[in-house]
Parts: sequence; structure tokens; C-alpha cells
Amino acid sequence: MHKRILIIDDDEISRTTLREIFKAEPTWEIVEASNGQDALDRLCDGLRPDLCLVDLVMPEVGGIELIRRIRRDPTLRALRVAVASGSRNKDQIVAPAQLNISGYLLKPFDPRKTLATVQQLLAPSSANPHLASRNLLAHTVLLAEDSEIERTALRDIFQSEPHWEIVEAKDGQEALNRLYAGLRPDLAIVDLRMPELDGYTLIQRIREDPALRLIKVLVLSGEHDREKVIQLARLQISGYLLKPINPAKVRAAIHHAMGLAQLA
Repeated sequence: MHKRILIIDDDEISRTTLREIFKAEPTWEIVEASNGQDALDRLCDGLRPDLCLVDLVMPEVGGIELIRRIRRDPTLRALRVAVASGSRNKDQIVAPAQLNISGYLLKPFDPRKTLATVQQLLAPSSANPHLASRNLLAHTVLLAEDSEIERTALRDIFQSEPHWEIVEAKDGQEALNRLYAGLRPDLAIVDLRMPELDGYTLIQRIREDPALRLIKVLVLSGEHDREKVIQLARLQISGYLLKPINPAKVRAAIHHAMGLAQLA
């Protein structure tokens, strides 16, 4: 399906990078604006893109001011807008989030993650509920565990912390199906013993797939098998958690895997 994307960025390198990434979708039409005023002029002249990608720091009209003007204009306010920025400062993320933006792309652009994010933003909102970005500050965790008791314990840990979205899979095959359908979690917690597809094979499939291999994985197991740990280490897991679940140890492992000062 034909889609039009307006890239608004004064940095020609950033525009070129996005243009190259988006070549993977031949039905996307790319329009560029070198600053906020240029973009506003094009929009006022009748341009109606399916998505605007807005840099925050630009001459003449900055990104925040541009989005404010879009939201104030009855003919433009329904436009889908995402921010592309190098800032990881939460205050700077919250400001555009309050203007009803649909996403936040971080510079420098990771080609796979950027393409997947924009594909999600352009997809019908009902196409896959697990792809919708409900919170721009949120991380997504995939819980691949066949035990309802263990999933509940893990769910309680993540629900007690802000900014985590939880997706659950009852076995390895269901988890893999969700990933193949486009889910890109920041973290996966994988039980080793599951029906249909066991955890070890699931992790192998993740690492073999170029679109999935960078997903951080924590392993959950009832056994402390040294040989198994060594095998999993070769698959670049971020941690090995023993059952029964210890909330403090789970939090510490997530902290380490995500590189977070706190779970937020």
C-alpha cells in the first residue's frame, strides 16, 4: 500500500540515512523538508503525508513549535507525527509526547529498529495490538513461559514498576510467532522447558534471525546446569535466573540487562 513520509530535518546526513533505510519499502514515497518552516509551507500548500518524522532542533521553526502549529490547525491536527532525535532526556521526550506524537526514534538510527518502528506506525492500529506504542517512555518485555504461576509472578514484578509494557506467550512457538509478526521487545524472559518449542531453540531462532538477534534475553530455569549455562552464554544471553522466582534477583537481572539505574 502506498504511503507518503515527510522527513523534516536540517541535517542532510540524517535525511539521507532515513531515505536509505526506507528503500526497503518500495511503496513508500519520501518527501523531505530541511527545516520546520519549509515543512509548514508544504503542509499549508496541501501536502498530506501519512507520517511526519520531525527533528527537534532545527533553524527557523523548531520541532516542538512545528508540532504545536500542526496540532492547532484544524486541517492538519490529525496528521500522524513521530519525533526523530538524539536526545534520551526524559523531559525532552515528555514535551512532544504531550502533543500527541505517535513515536520517538533515536539517533543515530539503527536500520532494523527504525524500519520496524515506522512500519508499526504506518500499520492500521487494529492490525496487531502488540505493536501499538502506548507509552513513548515504555520498554516492552516478552514473557515466554508455559507456567501461569511463573508468568503471574513475573507480571507482578513488571507491573510494580513504571514504563513497562508486557506481552505474554504460553510457549516458545507462540513467542516466536509474535516475533515473526513484528513484535520487537526490548527484553525477552525465556523459560527453558516449554512445549511446542523449548527455550533453547527459541533463543537459537532469535539469534539466527537478523531482524531479531539484538533482542536482550534473560533465561529462566529450574536447573543450574553448568553445561547448559555455557551453551546459552554462546547465544549471548544477558542473564540466567533460577526458579522459584526471586523478585529481588529478577529486578537486579533486568537492571543489568537493560543498563538502567532503576527500573523505569
